[in-house]
Amino acid sequence: MKTLKYIKIILVTLCLPTLVNCFSFNSFKLLDTPVKTLELNEVLITGAEKDKILVISIDGVISDRSSADAFGLSQKESMIARIKEELSKAYQDQDIKGIILKINSPGGGVTASDIIYREILLFKNNKKIPIVSLFMDTAASGGYYIAMASDKIVAHPTTVTGSIGVVISGVNVKKGLEKIGIEDQTIVSGSNKNILSPLADFSKEQRVIIQSIVNDMYDRFYQIVLKGRPLISDAKLRLLADGRIFSATQAKQEGLVDEIGYFEDAIKVVVTHPNYNSSSLNRNALPRIVTYSQIKKPIRNYYQINEESNIDSGALNQLIKNINIHSEVRFLYMWML
Repeated sequence: MKTLKYIKIILVTLCLPTLVNCFSFNSFKLLDTPVKTLELNEVLITGAEKDKILVISIDGVISDRSSADAFGLSQKESMIARIKEELSKAYQDQDIKGIILKINSPGGGVTASDIIYREILLFKNNKKIPIVSLFMDTAASGGYYIAMASDKIVAHPTTVTGSIGVVISGVNVKKGLEKIGIEDQTIVSGSNKNILSPLADFSKEQRVIIQSIVNDMYDRFYQIVLKGRPLISDAKLRLLADGRIFSATQAKQEGLVDEIGYFEDAIKVVVTHPNYNSSSLNRNALPRIVTYSQIKKPIRNYYQINEESNIDSGALNQLIKNINIHSEVRFLYMWML
C-alpha cells in the first residue's frame, strides 16, 4: 500500500504542470473569439489642480505573459505591455509632472524585470520628470530591480525588500522513480540537451553551465543596483547583495531605500524633487493624483490602485497562476516565498 501511495505522489508531481496547462486560457476556452484591447482611462483619485501625479502599479509576480480567468472568458495584457502603454499615454500628457511606482512584488522573470526597468528609465530620461518608487508589503528581487530606474525610493515601515540575486529551481526524481521501476526513455542529441530535466542526472559539467548563466544574470542585477544606488560603495554592496531580505528600517540604514513613510510622503518626495516643474503659482497646491484603468471602476483612495483592479480574477485563477510560476524551469529575479 505504501508503494502504491508513493507512485501516486510521483505521478501527480510529474503530471501537475500538464494538468494546469489543460485549464489555462491558452488551451481551454469556452468562446473562441478574439480578445478586444480595452482603452486606458484616466481615473481621478484626489485633487483638483491642473498638474497631475500618475500612479503606476507593479503588483504581483513580474511576467511577460498575458493572463485570463480560469475559463478564458476575459483577458488582460502582460505587465510589460500594460506598463509600456501607460508610459506612452503619460508621455503625451503635458500635465503629468511626476510618477509614483507603487511596487508590491516578490519579483519574477529576469527578462520581464529588465524590460520594465528599461522602459521606465527611457521614459524618465526623455520626459525628465521625477519618478518615485513606493514600496508596499514586498518589493524584492525583480521588484527592487525595477525601482532602480526611479529617482527616490520610499518604503512603508513594514516593507520587506532586497533579495538581490538570481534563482533557478528544479527537482530531480530520477532515483525515486528507479526504486519503483520507472525508467526515463528520453532520447537527446547531446549530453547537455536535457539539462535540469527532473528525470536525468545533473552532472558536474551541467552544474557549471547553469551556475555560469546565473552568475552572468546576477552580475547584471548587481551593476543595475550599483548604478541606481550610487551612494553605496562597491565593497558594501557586495556584502548586501547576497540574496538576503531587509526590513524597511534595515534597508534605510544600508542605503537601499531613501525614506520610510506612506503614500502622502511619496507625494511630497515627488513635488519637492528638482525635476518637478509645477505650473501652479501656489507652492502649497497639491497636484491631482491619477491612475490609468481599463474599466470605469471608481478608485477612491491610493490603496485601491493595483494591477488586478483592471480585470477581476477569481480564486481559481489565482491558484492556477501560482502553480504555473513553478511548473517550468525559469531564471528568476525573485524572492522564493
